[in-house]
Amino acid sequence: MRSQRLLVVIAGIVGLIGVLMLWAGPTQGVGRAETDTVHYAQRAYEFAGYDDKTATDKAVDFVCDDEVDYTDIKRGDCVWNTTGVLSFPKPYQEIFRARPGFPALMSLFIRVFGDQGIYLTVLFLQIATGVLLVLAARAVGLPGLWPLAAEVAYFVLPSGFVGTRVLSEAASSVGLVALLYAAALIVQDRRRTMAVSVAAAAFAWLFAVRAADAAMAASFLLAVGVGALALRKPRRPWAVRLAVLSGASLAVMVAISAALAWPTINQGITDTMTDHFTQPVKPDMYIRFLHAEFRFWRAFLPLIAGGAYLVVLAALGLWGVARWVRGWAAAVFLGVAAVGPASLLLHPGDWARMLVPMWIVVSLGLPLLVAPLMPRRETPVPESGDAEENDSPLVPAAVLES
Repeated sequence: MRSQRLLVVIAGIVGLIGVLMLWAGPTQGVGRAETDTVHYAQRAYEFAGYDDKTATDKAVDFVCDDEVDYTDIKRGDCVWNTTGVLSFPKPYQEIFRARPGFPALMSLFIRVFGDQGIYLTVLFLQIATGVLLVLAARAVGLPGLWPLAAEVAYFVLPSGFVGTRVLSEAASSVGLVALLYAAALIVQDRRRTMAVSVAAAAFAWLFAVRAADAAMAASFLLAVGVGALALRKPRRPWAVRLAVLSGASLAVMVAISAALAWPTINQGITDTMTDHFTQPVKPDMYIRFLHAEFRFWRAFLPLIAGGAYLVVLAALGLWGVARWVRGWAAAVFLGVAAVGPASLLLHPGDWARMLVPMWIVVSLGLPLLVAPLMPRRETPVPESGDAEENDSPLVPAAVLES
């Protein structure tokens, strides 16, 4: 336990350094705040007790202060553009209104630290992401200081750059990593109460910050659990728990979304095809969406070739997970990664943001590819009850086979 506590402290320091380094200067003229930031900032100021006009003014000032510092945009142009975004039709605004978790957390920091509380929220979330990723890496069996390599990979890969912006990905990253940590415990039949609690909390947080990611993650993990039950003999107890937990979480998400009339996937596609609801909906919208998909991927593939090193890193990272965590157990982790490509298919365009879930799993997989295997542990995992007393870091691939 002492070694784990020390690892957590080091992970917190590494996370702090990682965020500050990514904030140290502009990257290709991109600031810490982007256009979408104004929606979250405005809602955060409202939650913090400001009236609508003051919240809007403060949100616009926050975004433009950042963009003027980091980019070459003139302040007047920034104010015009940012204010214009807030005047988009109501259906577009509802997409952001359905993500209350991130601004609600920001409002707590704003109450204490003022405007800088927005940046401190992102800092807090990214440090938490790094710490949870280290715990997840340790849970799957990375020995010694190797779990820190997963955290470093997270900040070096596109996930780090996107996660340190004032965007919903800063908040969703911690939920996705928590889901990986819970998955590592579930597939090993370890710490059952803790694993279920962490998974439920991760689904709840994801749903509050990016409901679409939460629903897709629950759907994919439900499919993995059901698949493992249907095709794997003998049945694994973890598959039952995964299927029940994911299915129940998905049902609750659907029920809450319906009760609150939150935007659906159809509304997201409509947003894409009507330029944020500023153009009329055409009867052949879905056909046009498929054409847009084709055009995007036709343009995206040459871009991938230009950044071939990212493709290689992604392939190696996913292979690292599949090599270390075998069979249906590996499918649990790859199911979380699949949320990224699925998001890109539904929202073709900003690939760096959409693929964050995949990069998170890749950051876990890269050190798994090169780390030495630990000696196989002979102590059997209890078949019933919680294995709460077992604190040894796990485990080689043989133990994680499904």
